[in-house]
Amino acid sequence: MKGRYDHWRFDLLGGCFGIAIALGLVRFDFGILGRLMAEAKWISIEQVGQLAAINMLGYLAGSIQQAYIKSQKVSIRFVKLSLIIVIISILMEGHLRDFTSQSVLRFLCGWGAAHIVSGLPTIALQRVPLEINRSATGIIMSGGGIGALIGSLAIGMFSPTSAPSAWTVLLLSTLILSLPVFILLYRNVEYSQNLNSTSNQPVNNLETKSSSSNNPRFLIAVIILGFAFMQIGQVPTILYEPLIAMNKLNLVPRLASNLDGLFGLGLIIGGIIPALVPSKLSTKLFLPLISMFGLLGVVFFANFSNIFELSISILLIGVWDMMTGTLTYHRFGQICSKSTQRRAWATATSVGAIGFILFSSSTSQFSGSNINLILNLGILAVAIQFILEITQYALSAKQKFVD
Repeated sequence: MKGRYDHWRFDLLGGCFGIAIALGLVRFDFGILGRLMAEAKWISIEQVGQLAAINMLGYLAGSIQQAYIKSQKVSIRFVKLSLIIVIISILMEGHLRDFTSQSVLRFLCGWGAAHIVSGLPTIALQRVPLEINRSATGIIMSGGGIGALIGSLAIGMFSPTSAPSAWTVLLLSTLILSLPVFILLYRNVEYSQNLNSTSNQPVNNLETKSSSSNNPRFLIAVIILGFAFMQIGQVPTILYEPLIAMNKLNLVPRLASNLDGLFGLGLIIGGIIPALVPSKLSTKLFLPLISMFGLLGVVFFANFSNIFELSISILLIGVWDMMTGTLTYHRFGQICSKSTQRRAWATATSVGAIGFILFSSSTSQFSGSNINLILNLGILAVAIQFILEITQYALSAKQKFVD
């Protein structure tokens, strides 16, 4: 595996494509496939939402499991296994047409996606120079939007009306994107073995600083909660955008659903911005700033009066979503060792998934009668996130953690 492809830039490619599979293809693009399966009478419209919830439960289970894995080698094994399970599940989902089988496969896909999202970034960043760590993290996380766009465009071009062939298109996309991921995982094992053989070398500055801070648990908890409330605040947009758009603007269902593509574009932009912004704008300050944009986005979404305002709000929410995830992961790396960073990130995704499930399930009863209540609760969640991000900034400044 040596040679011209043995470079940390190809590690970033593998990390980006892994996130593209786990977030873009497995989670975001299921909405398209779910509608096609319902139209083909595989499942009912109500069961599409149930399968999405089951997928999130699997994601929660995988995130919790990854949070308790202490060994990097064990984490790599689970990421490898998860990638294989995701591929097999997508293959079988295109052939098994009953709800029970789809439920099992959706759960397995969610479980595998969680291990990839929680464990892969640390692996992909292993050889990246510390001075460009935030930029590299942004590139990796932007894969979520890239995967969503690849899947939606591929299905739209090659199989816009057939559920079986749409699953085949998704499978082929997954297989192509998985190749750099498998190369990364194999190469990382070799790299870890080389590090073990030279274990007397000093650890990098990042881990030295973080170990001397004795793992600030309260600060980590505040950052985790900030990420969780971001997940809660995006629920109205992700679940009810087509419904709200059709009711307020009388849009046809296809156009209302197509606006979701702006969310994927926002995810890509949200991953790229941290890679471009100079490091003089510290991550601890960047987090409350981007939460202000998120608050602006959800307020716009709750009060739009035309399609332009709706489009801007969806784009802003996508940018805010991905930037919050990217910056949260990078902030963990600034105050934790690499192993603790991975586990803190897995915990954050677990808590975020719990918040998403609880908020969506408890407010679903109001989706037909009082959608404004759901929108206002979403705004409240983002306002709480902003307060938490301000709190983490104040704590970081007081305790003099690295920027």
